[in-house]
Amino acid sequence: MGIIESARDLESMKRMYGHRARIGYTSPFSATEVFPYEFYLIAPKGVSLVISTLAVMERTKDEIDRSYDMSLQAAKELARVKVDLIMLGGVPINLSRGGNADDLIREVERDTGVPVATSITAQVEALRTLGANRVAVGHPYTPDQDKMFAGYAEKYGFEKSSVKGAGSTGPELGRMPRDAAFALCRSLLEADPGADTIWLPCPHWAVAEAIDPLEQVLGVNIVTALQAITWQALRRCKVNDRIEGFGRLLRDF
Repeated sequence: MGIIESARDLESMKRMYGHRARIGYTSPFSATEVFPYEFYLIAPKGVSLVISTLAVMERTKDEIDRSYDMSLQAAKELARVKVDLIMLGGVPINLSRGGNADDLIREVERDTGVPVATSITAQVEALRTLGANRVAVGHPYTPDQDKMFAGYAEKYGFEKSSVKGAGSTGPELGRMPRDAAFALCRSLLEADPGADTIWLPCPHWAVAEAIDPLEQVLGVNIVTALQAITWQALRRCKVNDRIEGFGRLLRDF
């Protein structure tokens, strides 16, 4: 039996893949692997991803600066292909010019005429939607990045908690095992049993399939970068499906 089995199937073939929403994403990593894979694990049929990659590999200041300028040009290119929403990826890029993502959103919306969101604003909105207060942060990188990620949580008013990295670098993210988040999240709660939420920033390591099991076993809310980005992009595009299997955020909000 083929893909076209009825008149209804034939009619559906007249629609483009993204007939419900086409979401543009400026991916900071020049080699982007995990983000599109996990996006399509979560997104319902009729939603497509239009991706433009930037210049980050090692997350150096030079790469971040170049990627900021590239992201503005990429946003214009995404607007040319008429995406429904532009999501500007990379928290360091979002905050690299003055630390105010809202100004960046206004600038790009003015220049493109397309609704815009950013990685950081999506994640903060997700945390607030779930009622997060005391937020433990688990990131995929080496310990020298702890202070930066803790600073993001404090910048947006969340109570200070434990912070820990999984020890990887940018080029290694796509090779991280899918169970890496389990031990990391357990150690975060051991360090601070009072945390009510675990935030897993960076949407370029494999964590989507861990969200539901972690929430069930640990009894706290889990917010990951890709989950939050996908959730906000869907809701902004009026795709309001309640999606099972990837945490409370997508299931209940």
